[in-house]
Parts: sequence; structure tokens; C-alpha cells
Amino acid sequence: MKLRQTPEDFVVEEIPLGTWASVGKYAIYSVTKTGMTSFLARQAFARHVGVNPRNVGMAGLKDKHAKTTQFFSAPAVTPSKGEFTERIISSKLVGYSAEALRTGDLIGNRFSITVRQLNSRDVNRAQKNEAHVRLGVPNYFDSQRFGSLKGTSGFVAKDILCSYYESAVKKILTGIHPSQPSNEKACRKFIGQHWGKWKECIDEVEKRKIRAEIPYVLNYLIDNPTDFVGAFQSAKADIRELYFSAYQSFVWNQCVKKLVKKTEFEVVGINYEAGKLYFPRGPMPNESLKMVSADLDCSVRHRKVIDKVLANEKVTLEQFKNPEHLFVSRVRETALVPSEFSMIISPDERNAGMQKAVLKFVLPKGSYATVIVKALFEL
Repeated sequence: MKLRQTPEDFVVEEIPLGTWASVGKYAIYSVTKTGMTSFLARQAFARHVGVNPRNVGMAGLKDKHAKTTQFFSAPAVTPSKGEFTERIISSKLVGYSAEALRTGDLIGNRFSITVRQLNSRDVNRAQKNEAHVRLGVPNYFDSQRFGSLKGTSGFVAKDILCSYYESAVKKILTGIHPSQPSNEKACRKFIGQHWGKWKECIDEVEKRKIRAEIPYVLNYLIDNPTDFVGAFQSAKADIRELYFSAYQSFVWNQCVKKLVKKTEFEVVGINYEAGKLYFPRGPMPNESLKMVSADLDCSVRHRKVIDKVLANEKVTLEQFKNPEHLFVSRVRETALVPSEFSMIISPDERNAGMQKAVLKFVLPKGSYATVIVKALFEL
């Protein structure tokens, strides 16, 4: 079984909140990219428009390993500059708005996913699971949410909540994952072997031309060799935000897993970036479950579940009241119900003798299509 054999096998289109205006302070663009992160797409777009990337608004982040269409906003000074076509990214003006786009300014996403290299057992499993997948599966945060966990032995944010700043910084600088370029792996290994020798480490970084958050943190440590609090704070704000969001999402997933185990259905465990997810072989009952925060206010039933998860994590609710990040107790539904769902099985033209499944559906914002795929095929 193969998911994303090519980027075109995973197509995502944002669904906007409404129609765009014919005039406005901000120009709105439809940006299509293939095999590219949203952050790199924003940089390319900003270069054409002639603005700082921070002045480019985005409604959501889209997967790198896919063909995606999303909306960007930019000040409407010279709107035509935002229209361009490059090898893996293109942009076209679609309208205007009185305000810049912000995260969450969309209804949801439309997906077209081709799962390849299926044998008869894979097909039978998907056909058997289709009925309850249509009715709802656990609304987990999937592996894409936990990119900051790759190559580390735990969550950076959990270290911060526990005041283990040096451990957090070490994860940021030395975490090695198979998906990283060999040059970056070698650099991270060097830093781990020369921990505390910050000048030698930054020389290695400059020699290998490593970017991301590593140079910011190391340059701070050169001037402040043992100040790991400041070193963590020297990482880019959006990167630090990802660390905290990942851990909050992980705790929520752990709570949902406990709710899944309380259903009447048989449960199957499926691996993902942060451990294992559990799916009921039946529709997932829906509940409104809050994300963990220091000022959490929820039902007694949910509080018992959350307390058990935090006890397993060896952290307390009070620790989520942390000066480094404001945790917000947002509500997320525990069941994910795809709309406009269809599944078509046919011969796989890329893999002789095998079959493929073309899945089409719409999900609300903040949900993960790969969770639907996992539930169907028990990947």
C-alpha cells in the first residue's frame, strides 16, 4: 500500500468562508504549490509581491508532500505582482478583502487522495470499514502536527513546562530524523558531540550553511553559554508556537484514545509519529472535548479523563500556566465526519497487478485527511 506515491496523489483545496470583494485594502490570491511547505510558498509569494513574508496572511498551513491550493493575502498596493507561475508554485488574484487573512479564515478543505498498490485484502478492509468511516472516526491530530517531535526522545514543550530548558534546547539543536538532509544530520550530530563548545558548533553550522532555528540559538549561546532559558526564547516565535501546539495536541489525542477505549466496539491500534492511535471498528461517538489549559473548565467526566492522561505524563494542570506560552482551552469535536465522501476502486496504472482507491471528501478546518485514510485501511 502506498500513500503519496506522487504529490499529485494527495490534492487539497481550501474552501473559503465566502466570496471575495471586488475592492479592498488587501488583495487575495489563490496559491497552488506542489511538494513545498506553506512557509516556503509564503516566502516565494512575498518575493514577487515585494513585501516582508510577515505581511502575507494565510488561512491555513498545507502539507508539503501534496498538491495544495490555499489563499494568501497581501496589501493591495500593486496586486498584479502577486500573479506568477514558477515550476512548483503559481498564484492568481481572486479578489479583495478589507482585512488580511488570519489562521482559521476558512470553512474547511476538499481532498482528492489516491491510495496505491492495494492488494485484495487492502481493498476488502477498506470496503468493510467504509460504512462506519462515513459516520465518523476519532478526530485525532495526525503525524503532520508532530513534526517538531521528529528525531527527539520527547516533546520540547513538555521540557519547558517542567523547567528542563537545557533538555529542550538540546532537542531543538540535535534531534536527528531520517527525513532530514544528510548535511543537516551531520551538523546536528556534531553539535551533540561538542555540546557546550558553542563557537565550534556555530563554525560547523556556517560551514554546512544550515539555516532554520539552529543559528539563532547557537549565536545566543556564544554570548550566554549557560542561559538555556534565553536560548530557547531566541528561537523564532512561530517555531516555539509549534512546539507548544504539538504537546497540547498530543495530550488531547491521549484523552480521545481513552474515550475510544470506552466505546462498545473492537479497537485497533495504528502507529503514528507520536506513538499509537486507537480506532473503534464502528462509528465514533461525538463529544465536545476541550484542549488542556491551566484554566480548564469542563465536565466531571472529561476532567477525570484529562487528569489520568496528565498523571501518566507526570505533569500537572498548573504547569500549563507557563510564561512561555498562553495555552487556550479551545473546544474540538471528538468525531470527524467526512462529507461528500466517495471511494472508487480501479486498477493501479503505476503498479502492475495492483489496485488503487481514489478517495474524495470534505473535512472541516483543523482536521486531518490522513486520519480518514488510517481508519479505512488500518494503516
